[in-house]
Amino acid sequence: MKHLSMAVVVKDGKVLVQERFRPAKGMVVEFPGGQVENNESGTDAAIRELYEETQLQGLKHVATFSNVNEYGGRIYYAVLKALEEVEPTQVDEQRQQTFKWLAPTELPVEEFYAADREFIHKKLPEFC
Repeated sequence: MKHLSMAVVVKDGKVLVQERFRPAKGMVVEFPGGQVENNESGTDAAIRELYEETQLQGLKHVATFSNVNEYGGRIYYAVLKALEEVEPTQVDEQRQQTFKWLAPTELPVEEFYAADREFIHKKLPEFC
């Protein structure tokens, strides 16, 4: 069973998404995140993955939500508030990352995984 955690970074009514290359899928749009390691909380995993993928750190944790992911494990959404001057940095050229701050209405929701779409519709509006 695979447990995942996403960092949902909000700033000025917008949310951070990344477009990146995944060998099995090509270019995907997603929240920064990844697998939860043993003895790690969903929130801690999201903060670690966010730093690994964007170099962002020191953000204010606002809330964490969980659901079931497509692999039968848990998926966590750690909502983090960023200051206006905070910007992500591409850390790996092979990922072909680009970052965007989008209003919830601008998100390409159909490109996200099913659990992400549910979070976007039910929880994200509380924070953007």
